[in-house]
Amino acid sequence: MFDKIVSVSGKSGLFNMISQSKNITVVESLVDGKRQPAFQDEKIVMLNEIAMYTDSGETSLRTVLKNAFKLEEGKKIVVDAKSSPDVLREYFAKVLPNFDKERIYPTDIKKFILWYNLLVEKNIIDFMQEPEAEENEETAKTGERVKLAEAKHNTTAKSVQKSTKANSTSNRQTTRVSNKKGS
Repeated sequence: MFDKIVSVSGKSGLFNMISQSKNITVVESLVDGKRQPAFQDEKIVMLNEIAMYTDSGETSLRTVLKNAFKLEEGKKIVVDAKSSPDVLREYFAKVLPNFDKERIYPTDIKKFILWYNLLVEKNIIDFMQEPEAEENEETAKTGERVKLAEAKHNTTAKSVQKSTKANSTSNRQTTRVSNKKGS
């Protein structure tokens, strides 16, 4: 479920991705459950793709959520998202001690607190699962898709070869006939 949770630019809260087509994605708000379209000009980011800056690079949002979940013992964060920037930074230092203080702004911490509390409230805590297990499942699915695509490609390639061979044979016959007429 966590891999289908998205953030949509210009819209507050988090959304569950319901369906996706070429020009539109249907999302359902985790706040009120209302479904709405998210168009291709809106930036849609999956939570699995979000990372937070640290002094030594980046850390996935999943890891930061896990840290907060362990720190709060599975409960909501009690620090108010509207607290002063110093209070927010002090709390976030407990969650992610080596966060980059110059690149993570108080607004980012506010958003993190709101998102975490929303996920815990809706009991979407599968961010606690190890991502390798999910990646292995996804890799297996992708591997199956690749095998199917290769098989389809091979079948298509064979039919193209047959039609090319048939066309070249008929061209030779036509050429022979036209040579005989010319003599």
